[in-house]
Amino acid sequence: MKRDDLHRNLLRAIENKILDKTELVERLMEVLFMEKGAIYRRLRGEVSFSLLEAVNIAEKLDIPINNLIYPDTVKTDRFQLNIIDYSNPSETDYSDWENYITLIRSAKKDPHSEIAESSNLLPLMIYSKFDSLTKYFLFKYRYLFGGTESKISFADLIFPEQLNQLYHSYFIETKNFAKTIYIWDHFIFRYLVTDILFFSDTNLISPEDIQLIKNDLFALLDYIETIANQGCFEETGNLVDFYISDVNLYADYSYLQFNDIRLCRIRTLILNSIVSSNQSSFAIIKNWIRSLIKSSTLITKSGAVYRADFFEKQRKIISEL
Repeated sequence: MKRDDLHRNLLRAIENKILDKTELVERLMEVLFMEKGAIYRRLRGEVSFSLLEAVNIAEKLDIPINNLIYPDTVKTDRFQLNIIDYSNPSETDYSDWENYITLIRSAKKDPHSEIAESSNLLPLMIYSKFDSLTKYFLFKYRYLFGGTESKISFADLIFPEQLNQLYHSYFIETKNFAKTIYIWDHFIFRYLVTDILFFSDTNLISPEDIQLIKNDLFALLDYIETIANQGCFEETGNLVDFYISDVNLYADYSYLQFNDIRLCRIRTLILNSIVSSNQSSFAIIKNWIRSLIKSSTLITKSGAVYRADFFEKQRKIISEL
């Protein structure tokens, strides 16, 4: 293959691997033992990466060599499954979370930043404000993926304080986007209450803990009702468009854009997600989320009757716990 093609494919691969430009430069300086100026000349295309440099970078950044020779096209874009073992998070897992939070923190500097999510499961950027709900989703994850420890009760589950702090930081930073779009499945609370009742019936969540979760769910409803009434986050005043989908949503999709960063995600395995920075994939996910608006009802600053009816119904559902 031509050297220019290798250089172009390598640039695409490393920029997808490390999204933050400053972090990318520093990492390449470490890998290639070069000064900053030499790295920037390569990133600008003034100097091509040598074959040896390309191999070293691929090895250190865990980039398959095949990706440099046969780069992904639009139709073969491979989403990266970001797996964190929430049963026993490692220091690397915590570090990845910290890096991601640092990355999205810079969204506050972009007056046109935007984040959007379509959900049939409560999104982390909302429920991470409430400790009992945060613990519940970790409990459900442990039940499904915890192996021999899957039968641990809700009361016996220890929520790592470091993870709890990261979740709270994530909650805060996601409110700094200039615009947020939520599209929620109209059965989102019904799905959740059905799951919780299962764990209650199997005696894995006690009546006392059910009450704690119930209290948090009512508090969450109050929180999002305030957002719906005001059309913005009370923490930052940033704009929120809140929709309730009138058709069932079968998966959770999201995208975020700020500065020069474009990311799309598909939630999987309850707490994990698959992520892509491929611009074509980003456009597809963004267009899909936007298309859901056609079959959804806006409840922020409009639809007062529908909004009141929606929240009344959700409180009745939660009262079943």
